[in-house]
Amino acid sequence: MGNSGSYSAVGNTQTQSSGKKYHTKCICVGCGCSENMCEPALATDIRCCCFEAAVKTDPSLCKDTDHLCYGRMGLKVGPAVLDVTNPFVDKHELIVVCEKKVF
Repeated sequence: MGNSGSYSAVGNTQTQSSGKKYHTKCICVGCGCSENMCEPALATDIRCCCFEAAVKTDPSLCKDTDHLCYGRMGLKVGPAVLDVTNPFVDKHELIVVCEKKVF
């Protein structure tokens, strides 16, 4: 792993201590100080063997009121894929059956 670009497959380097100010490391625990206090305000990620997850809270993504409507969630289990979107924002595909747009 180290400092390579593949530190996290989801691209989350906010939680990586190396490269930050006052970087300190003792065996396997590192810490540092980021210059961006609220971008993101909270971030976490985990990578263990074949499991990886990342979550962040970034207030800079909600500067305008229309940004409150942007949202999406996705899930994949085996060959099945499910996603949930906001129909007020994502209007180009409201009803699709077997890859054919109905409405």
